[in-house]
Amino acid sequence: MKKCMTFLCAAALCLSLGTASLAAYDEDTDYLAIMMEAALTGDYETGNAAQAARDEKIAVTGQGQSISFEDLYLVAKVMYSEAGSDWLSDEWKMCVGEVVLNRVASPEFPNTVREVVYQPGQYGNGSRYWESLMPNERCVELALRLLQGERLMEPSVVFQANFPQGSGVHTHMYDSLLGSTYFCYSSHMELYEDAEILGDSQEIVLDEFLVC
Repeated sequence: MKKCMTFLCAAALCLSLGTASLAAYDEDTDYLAIMMEAALTGDYETGNAAQAARDEKIAVTGQGQSISFEDLYLVAKVMYSEAGSDWLSDEWKMCVGEVVLNRVASPEFPNTVREVVYQPGQYGNGSRYWESLMPNERCVELALRLLQGERLMEPSVVFQANFPQGSGVHTHMYDSLLGSTYFCYSSHMELYEDAEILGDSQEIVLDEFLVC
């Protein structure tokens, strides 16, 4: 029933917006919920329309934080692609998404989520699998938390792989089925001297295996 109501709201939203330059927002509509629902299917038309209405609502009321629908969708999609297994922790998934956002903020990488994701050799490699992949609700919710400012690592953590790289390991996560994932610092730490330091490196181990 909830999804049905969300779909009806989204359909009405698209009809009301049309080609108008400004969205006629409704005070009682949860546009962020519509954006999150649209992210589950990559529905750009509905997601962008909800974003436009929400942004106008924020501009008028001065309440809330603007969130890009495309950023929400792509960060959630990367998280699902790289760490979508149900048994992996929220922390693991969020670290994956955080690397994407750290790259956007870094002088070493492109300046938008789309450019980071579709950088040659990176996440959005153009494969049929990637293009057909859709994030689940959990990844969309975690992506939203990141876009709202929640962080687990330091801004200089810009690498994620199954082997150490860069100038050192910030977080090492291990799963008995999937093996190791290393979240690593940049090779050029001097670029991040003014970045906020959030904590020491850590080891996170799932199942019965011990990493030392």
